[in-house]
Amino acid sequence: MGKLRRAVLAGVAGTVMALAGTGVASAMPPDVQTFADPFSGSFGCDGFDAEYSGQDRGRITDYYDNAGNLVREVGHIHSYETDTNLATGLSVEVQTNITVHADLNPDGSFGTYAITGEFNVANRPGKGVVLHDTARVEFDEDGNPVIFHGVHDTFTKGDQAFCDALS
Repeated sequence: MGKLRRAVLAGVAGTVMALAGTGVASAMPPDVQTFADPFSGSFGCDGFDAEYSGQDRGRITDYYDNAGNLVREVGHIHSYETDTNLATGLSVEVQTNITVHADLNPDGSFGTYAITGEFNVANRPGKGVVLHDTARVEFDEDGNPVIFHGVHDTFTKGDQAFCDALS
């Protein structure tokens, strides 16, 4: 799950940080913010090291109730990255296209939230889909995943899912 945290949850973290600086005195229409960030890093696999680099971009929309309180946040996050096996040079292109729906507590912190879409998807010529993490995951107020729908390689295998894609 480490790789999921790097690419996808970075966008969720950006959403949380956007909340921290938001003070609302009266009702207002939805507020929209955008972001775009490069990212890179490395990880170890059994028998080889790997690295990744890519770019994410997204849009965060904050929703307010009639009293002007921030009550809901929706984030759309898109990213692409290249993961490379440093021993063989084999690489895969990984796509992410997700939506984060967060209901907020009265203090502005995340309550429950859900992530839907393509968490991580990669194909290799001659192999087909080598990384498949799609559909919906719901999280409790402590940030723990509690409900899964669909196929979730990176939640069930963590970094090993990326290692398998590069083997």
